[in-house]
Amino acid sequence: MRSAIADDSLFIYLTNVAKQNKFNVGLILGQHCLGKDFIIHFAKTPPILNPEAEVAPKLLKSLADVNESWMSDHARHATRMLPGGMCVLGIFVVSKDDILNPLHAKIKTILLQIHKQLDSNKFLFGNWSTEKLVLHYNTTSQKYMCKSYDVNTANFSNAEFKFLPKVLKWVQFECKYEMNQSYSISQNELDWPIKDHMKLILDKVEKSLKHSFFLFDGENKDEDETVEDIGKKVKLPRTKKLSHEVLETDSQPVLVSIFENCNHVDTKSTSSLEVTESGGQIQVVGHVASKLWLNPKVSIACAKQCVMHDIIRSLTARLEMHWDSLTEEEHSENLNSVHEPPRRVLVSLPTNSIMLSDYLFPGEGPEDAQTSLEEMLDIKITDKNTIFDVEGQAETTDYYTDNLETDSEETLPSVQDTNRFMYLAGLGLALVVLILSLLIHFIRTYY
Repeated sequence: MRSAIADDSLFIYLTNVAKQNKFNVGLILGQHCLGKDFIIHFAKTPPILNPEAEVAPKLLKSLADVNESWMSDHARHATRMLPGGMCVLGIFVVSKDDILNPLHAKIKTILLQIHKQLDSNKFLFGNWSTEKLVLHYNTTSQKYMCKSYDVNTANFSNAEFKFLPKVLKWVQFECKYEMNQSYSISQNELDWPIKDHMKLILDKVEKSLKHSFFLFDGENKDEDETVEDIGKKVKLPRTKKLSHEVLETDSQPVLVSIFENCNHVDTKSTSSLEVTESGGQIQVVGHVASKLWLNPKVSIACAKQCVMHDIIRSLTARLEMHWDSLTEEEHSENLNSVHEPPRRVLVSLPTNSIMLSDYLFPGEGPEDAQTSLEEMLDIKITDKNTIFDVEGQAETTDYYTDNLETDSEETLPSVQDTNRFMYLAGLGLALVVLILSLLIHFIRTYY
């Protein structure tokens, strides 16, 4: 039987949603590990907004009013905002009618659409399984029930869902992944849209990370060890004072260092090497600020995978947002351009220490993330939920200066020409001074 655990504050969230409207749907966000689902947040799906309409969007009254494409798009946006190791585990429904006995046909359609949407982009790592949770809160009886549905086999089974106080203490991981790499563009790739180039780069980054070397707090750990073993050296006695000190130590993030394996050779790519003419190159410069939270019982191998997923998911999210924002494609052979994708900001969840992400375009500040966080994650920004700009504005002045072009036909003197002129002018001035001094000496001597 599928088992899920959530903080009891999330049950209060469900009751509050029920008070706002008798019918509502949303996403269940969390982490699956050790055979259980650990729920971190419920995100109510926002109503469909029509920019041209001046009236407020209509409230949902039943499952028949739910647009499955809109809800699957909400799942895609929410997945972008989740740290590595977290995903959309299913959906919740708040209604007065029983939708689980039997399972409503619209639920099957919604879950299948969400799975397909998340499966369409492998770099988001949105589906850990084909099984999805369906949590129903009945506004009439004020009770809840949970089921599990497999979108592949259509198997529908019972699931255990518990709301408990202080569910789990998470282990935080931090990593600053530096990037400074050049990718060659062949002649037949010059007409590719930027979207295809970015997907190729993401594929190369993923392959590089899979063969990289990971250190946790400077330690090389065996993959079968658990996360809670990091930093453990001596087992301390369980006294009140020491247990408090251990708690403080465990609250410190684990620093992850990633070293690229330069000795790794892809035999498939080197089996038929040939020299080709390069049509250009793409240089990727910058860093990804990675933060994620994992269950202390997971293995080091799982932790490595989650760090990798966080980095690639974050890159994918900002690159998707960037190419969607472009007004036109660039296909000029002689075009030199600088692209600055959005940067990552983090916001704390109201019920735990875990942070979710949003992405800001150049010139935007953390306050600009407030709208999207409230719409997509239903997080009310307060003084306690401060938005952290963990990456900061990129410094691109040097790159723009290198690519400046002028339409003026006037040619400016080069540095070499200017130096030659200064040398000749100085030599001429010295010669004039010498002639004047000789003339004065001659006049004084003979007159």
